Amino acid sequence: MINIDPIRQVDRFLETEIESRALALALSRGLVDLLAGRQSVARSDIYRLAQMPETAFDFFLQLLASNGVVRGEDPLRLTPDFREALAHRDLLEAKLWFANLAAPDVHGLFAELLSDIPQFMARAQVFELFRYDRCMEVTPENLSATARWVGYTSTLTRYEAPACLDRLNLAGHRRILDVGGNSGEFARQICERNPSMEATVFDLPVVCALGRRHVSGSPQAARITFEEGDFRRDRLPAGHDIISFKSVLHDWPRDDAATFMREAAAALDPGGRMVIFERMPIEPAGIRLPYSMVANLVFLPFFRKPDFYAAELDKLGFIDISVQFVGIEMPFALITARKKWQ
Repeated sequence: MINIDPIRQVDRFLETEIESRALALALSRGLVDLLAGRQSVARSDIYRLAQMPETAFDFFLQLLASNGVVRGEDPLRLTPDFREALAHRDLLEAKLWFANLAAPDVHGLFAELLSDIPQFMARAQVFELFRYDRCMEVTPENLSATARWVGYTSTLTRYEAPACLDRLNLAGHRRILDVGGNSGEFARQICERNPSMEATVFDLPVVCALGRRHVSGSPQAARITFEEGDFRRDRLPAGHDIISFKSVLHDWPRDDAATFMREAAAALDPGGRMVIFERMPIEPAGIRLPYSMVANLVFLPFFRKPDFYAAELDKLGFIDISVQFVGIEMPFALITARKKWQ
């Protein structure tokens, strides 16, 4: 059975914007830490730490209570459900941070998001975070700026990767190249599950520097190599019997994505496999979208149906093309295919 319970546990507390913002404030001001460290806490102790007028404090506590974070009046305590979600605090805080970062763009540029993508891209502030020009030269400033989004995407991968790898049989393979592999978290989990596997992460220099730090303390570190390059212009390293793209290709226009797949096909060993794990289009289908989904809405124009990737693999002469649909907090697809031997 595929375990995606941590994501569901966290998203349960990110359903509405105002309640989510109240939770983010409780985390940032240390209220959650205070409550987490004790069975219950006097209301007066929480009030002193909250640093807000009493009327606002009452409203604040009501938001936390209606969101299922706290219960009781005096003393207060965390609910059992929230304590369970807090076991995945890295995911909770990452989702809150990016949703609150993306929300102003969705609010102010909603018409452009749906009808004028170039304008949305030009004016949305969230894309300032993903500055690839800051990823070329390893400097303290570039490391600090890039670490913000690398940390976020690594946290998502930590929880998303199992849904992919539970469905992916890598027995018999020996070397994987993860293109745009970010911090190496996806490669690390692959190596953890496959003790004989070695991995190469191909990404920009600053991202690779951060990735080496990320995996350095793990038992898999010795089997993960980071190779610096820019797949927009540099040839991918050869000698791998698997090449993967995890949440990478949707960042690029269709022609660019097709080019990257073609370059990967050329680098892949004969008989090797291509693995693509990607988000698919958001389709509410009568289900009201939670606030947590605002983080994905800013990328709404870029999600593609898996037919595109399958068709490109077919053009490249791949065989055994397979598409599996994976439900996490939004639709994903796992596309795999094999390169012919000749």
